[in-house]
Amino acid sequence: MAVHDVSATGEAADVVGAFRAGGDFTVGVEDELLLVDREGELVSGPTESIIEALARQPGLTSRVGPEIYACEIEFATPVCRDGGEVATALARCRAALRDVGQDALAVGIHPAAPFGEVALVSSPRYDAIKAEYAGFLRTATAALQVHVAVPDGEAMVRALRGIRPLLPVLRGLAASSPFWHGRDSGLASARAAVQRSYPRIGVPPAFGSYDEYQSHATALLAAAEAPGPTYLWWDARPQPALGTIEVRVMDAQWSLPRVAGLVTLIQGLVRAAVEDPPRHDLPDGLIDESDFRAVRYGLDARILDADGRLRPLRELAREAIERAAGALADVRLGGLLEPLTAALADEPEYERQRRVHAAGGMTALLEDLVRRTISGGA
Repeated sequence: MAVHDVSATGEAADVVGAFRAGGDFTVGVEDELLLVDREGELVSGPTESIIEALARQPGLTSRVGPEIYACEIEFATPVCRDGGEVATALARCRAALRDVGQDALAVGIHPAAPFGEVALVSSPRYDAIKAEYAGFLRTATAALQVHVAVPDGEAMVRALRGIRPLLPVLRGLAASSPFWHGRDSGLASARAAVQRSYPRIGVPPAFGSYDEYQSHATALLAAAEAPGPTYLWWDARPQPALGTIEVRVMDAQWSLPRVAGLVTLIQGLVRAAVEDPPRHDLPDGLIDESDFRAVRYGLDARILDADGRLRPLRELAREAIERAAGALADVRLGGLLEPLTAALADEPEYERQRRVHAAGGMTALLEDLVRRTISGGA
């Protein structure tokens, strides 16, 4: 059975009900991109014409739509068997952007956009979010969000328990936003720092059963007067209507081979957790502290492992890659993980951006990010 299309979520599905069976670890991605003009500045006008032009491009299998920020679009891939298919679908999206003459940045935050100067899109859902968030929505952020299908609600709970202590590892691997508002933030992921101010975000609780998740989510949504589970923005969250677990912790990625690797890593870790659940759960606060360290130091962080021992993030990332490869050995997807293994030995993306900026200033950095985004690393 295939995972349900990640583009299908709607208000009608926003109830905490039974988990709709998703299938056996197929994947889908929501890829958020910041639209920029020829000078690399965020576009300020409506994006409807851009979205319509993209939707008419031949061979585009992903759905394209707006995000809450008017300077941003989202590509939602079709159901894919693995990270390689995801990367192929997103390569078509980048080609479509090139063909319609639209530049974009795959980065967690625009490096130079002034604070507070963002236009917002109107829709029933977005209007409700704007009313709740008020002044928090002042900086456009962009993420890579990965869905993995699981067969039932209990499998989803095991997957969520397994992925929780590894969220800081995924954060460090994907950190790509060191600059904000024209200045070096000192962080590996400034996007994460912005989003930590939002409600109902961060490390998800460890649930013992799907019934426990339903009870907790129902109470939390009632306290927030929110209409359904898509208003829970945990770094990894259940998507009952889609039959997936959605991992949301990662900055947007310009490199499509890196996207393929991250999708495959999450796919393998979810499968491993479903088939061999963790023995115990770290408290939320301990994972949150490790996550802050990943936000601050990226791959150079020391964080807690699943047993509560402080260890280098790079070391834990290597172990996670090996675990994912083992879980996917029967479908021979280990090669898709090689860009992540290489990344552990290479210059981190946040440091590469600092180096480009030091050599040529913000203009050089924006030109570099636009070029890399549209090419996708091909």
